[in-house]
Amino acid sequence: MARTVISGVGKAVRLPYAALIVLLLVAVYWVVIHPWMTTWGSTAAEQQMALPGDELLPKDTGISTKAITINAPPEVVWQWLVQIGQDRAGFYSYDWLANLTGADIHSADEIHPEWQHLVVGDGWRTVPAGYLWGVGKDALSPVLMIEPGHALVLEMFGAHVLVPVDEHTTRLIVRGESSPANPLMTMIVDPIVFTMERRMLLGLKARAEGRPDAPAALMAFAHLGWIAAGITVAVLFVIERRRRFWLVLPTVAALPALLMGHDIQAALAAFIAVGIIVLGFLIVGRSWWGSLLIIASIVLLTLLLASEAYIAIGLAFALLLLSAVVATVASHSRTVHDAIHQMDAVAR
Repeated sequence: MARTVISGVGKAVRLPYAALIVLLLVAVYWVVIHPWMTTWGSTAAEQQMALPGDELLPKDTGISTKAITINAPPEVVWQWLVQIGQDRAGFYSYDWLANLTGADIHSADEIHPEWQHLVVGDGWRTVPAGYLWGVGKDALSPVLMIEPGHALVLEMFGAHVLVPVDEHTTRLIVRGESSPANPLMTMIVDPIVFTMERRMLLGLKARAEGRPDAPAALMAFAHLGWIAAGITVAVLFVIERRRRFWLVLPTVAALPALLMGHDIQAALAAFIAVGIIVLGFLIVGRSWWGSLLIIASIVLLTLLLASEAYIAIGLAFALLLLSAVVATVASHSRTVHDAIHQMDAVAR
């Protein structure tokens, strides 16, 4: 069933056509998506507004201004903001993406009094100090300026400024660097920063407003989609002897997330991603390159555009597998029906 799907998808898109589609998507990203990313959620007035920390931004880089409305008073929003950090409350973002490399980030769902104090020189840690035998020792974005309850400016993360709308509503404005006029940086760094930062703002908003990131039923269905996809990938390796050795690749890819990041979701994501890539080449061969480019583009667009990419991808897995099951059952039913019809014809 799933093997037939991979084979069909792999042969459906030739590499030259896939490359053409990717180039078109790059043009759309450059003209439409990237400008939207640098001003996400902010008004024209907010983009021009002078904010604490503006004088600390490098003069030779672009500027991004993002904003979000949070239905909570500034003092509540500040409590969630000030406790951010790998060794503190996490980043309220895609932990499963950050933990693919074993960053060991786990976002808190409550305010911790012991993490409510920051001063200039403190900072937000991005990976554990002992990460990769001490490489993470200096992975700290220091606080450059702090105005408790109003503004927090960090070296890499930019300025986070709370602007009261009324006594129950706050605008959180984030100003930082956007990649300079360097195509490679614009294509690689900005999408990563935007994906994680927007999810952080949405995660902070949900926590400050006292509600879950997503409806429980939707999240449960997404979990089922991811789990079903993982089982399907594992089965496709195991059912044919010549493929079993290659199962080591997705398994090894999942180890950093599992052993260093202590994150089953991240480990499952790594296993599925590498597993699909390897299975595609084993089943389809070099023809897989075209389809792989298209699939990678769809995943990247989902991360950029979906408000909750984990759910979006999990639902996609669930629907694809359900469609494959339905198609297989329908095909089997037609085969049985044709066999019965032939038997009746012979009997007559």
